[in-house]
Amino acid sequence: MMLSNRAVDEAIETLRGADFHIPRHELIFTAISVLHNDRKPTDVVAVTDELIRVGELDRAGGADYLHTLTSIVPSASSTGYYARIVGDAAERRRARTAAAKAALIADDPTIPAGEVAELARAAFDDVERVTAKGAEFIGDWYLDFLAGLDQKPTYTPTPWYDLDRLINGFADGRMYVIAATTGSGKTIVALQIARHIAESRPVLFVSLEMGRDEIAARLAAQTGMVFLGAINRHSLSKEQWEALGKHREEIQKLPLAIVSADEVSTLPQLKAKVRQITRKAGKAPAVIVDYLQLLTSTGQVENRQQEVAGFSRGLKLAAQQWGAPVIALSQLRRGQGGAEGEGTADLGPEGVGADRERRRRGVAAAPETVRARVGRVEGDCREEPAGADG
Repeated sequence: MMLSNRAVDEAIETLRGADFHIPRHELIFTAISVLHNDRKPTDVVAVTDELIRVGELDRAGGADYLHTLTSIVPSASSTGYYARIVGDAAERRRARTAAAKAALIADDPTIPAGEVAELARAAFDDVERVTAKGAEFIGDWYLDFLAGLDQKPTYTPTPWYDLDRLINGFADGRMYVIAATTGSGKTIVALQIARHIAESRPVLFVSLEMGRDEIAARLAAQTGMVFLGAINRHSLSKEQWEALGKHREEIQKLPLAIVSADEVSTLPQLKAKVRQITRKAGKAPAVIVDYLQLLTSTGQVENRQQEVAGFSRGLKLAAQQWGAPVIALSQLRRGQGGAEGEGTADLGPEGVGADRERRRRGVAAAPETVRARVGRVEGDCREEPAGADG
């Protein structure tokens, strides 16, 4: 780096000061980086002067050590190769540090056993090469942005054309909220979304209110157009059995994972499940949480409102981390006004035993709150009409 400006460019694109195991090398690298960013020479004389200026020359080994470093380098043209060696060694050191941290987590009796594995994995999330990046003005990347407009956006379509026109489908890395009062068909809507997305990518459906069999019953009723009441009573006619059998193989092939509250009830458990599915499917799943207020906090919170806000914030950050859409169902407070008064202010911690005969209404929203009325839900066969044979 003290022999060629081109070598400096290659090194600072790959390394940062903390990647150096020997402290004096970190000091020298930092001094070179400062000079380079200020468009000053980075030869041994300039670096010596910079280290004197910041009072670190002695800790960096002195002027003689700097001259020794330049004399033992065979060629500055191999800088990229040397930088990768340093970076690889730094990554291994960070892995050892993460392993030690994971061991401390495992031995800490104050951490619930169910959260140990996820916290230990989180320690390894930081074990990645951090590419140093200088300050960028918009002109440095705006042409790349414009060039990307020629490519098809990576949105996952919803089952409804009109909704796609509103929100452009579900984008990777974003969180969406479907909010409505109790009994208005949120789960049915979420299942339709899950069924549709699962045709193109894996889906994790987290049901915190119903068991897995209840969700499977609703999915079967929706797909086979069979009355849910007949499925729940186990009193299916020949025609209904045939309808279910017709779609059996279709449902079985879906990369759709359905988990209930006994498997996932906290954000760490949710993250662990996403990791498992990602390893199995080779791609991060779209995540649907039914519903937001039934998540459980792992720590102390001042009040329920802050707890729910924490869940929302955690899911939004997780969506960005996974690079997958996250769809959270949310309960609207009872007693609010009509559609004109609906909005994010209506969202709140709602009890599970709320009135299930509220009129159907809802909000489909991205984080910026795009509102859409949920009308008749296609395939919503929750109750069998009077006089039906089953």
